[in-house]
Amino acid sequence: MNIGSSLKPNVSAAVGAILLAAPSYFIGASALRQNAPGLSFLGSPIILLGALFLAFTLNVLSILSVDLRSDSAPPVLSVSLSLRLSNLAVVGIALLLLGTLLGYAFLENFQPRPVG
Repeated sequence: MNIGSSLKPNVSAAVGAILLAAPSYFIGASALRQNAPGLSFLGSPIILLGALFLAFTLNVLSILSVDLRSDSAPPVLSVSLSLRLSNLAVVGIALLLLGTLLGYAFLENFQPRPVG
């Protein structure tokens, strides 16, 4: 059984880069404190997290290959990673943007409790 993506790596990298545009625009406009057009629509967590999840998933499936061979006595699991720079860049940027959003959500809602 082979688990892999049927998408070409260049296509998944391009689609992932396009999907990362919405979270990048939101974070950039929020960091600059700009009231940019479309910010309220792009501020939806479903849009932001969905785009990050899709970009991450498309590119991980394109560079990761999992193969399970159960024809021999002990089953053998083989995992291989292709080092494609464009796909790895999209995965890294998606994780960086996700960390930025989660860090912001934590710090914005964190309230220190009084001691004692």
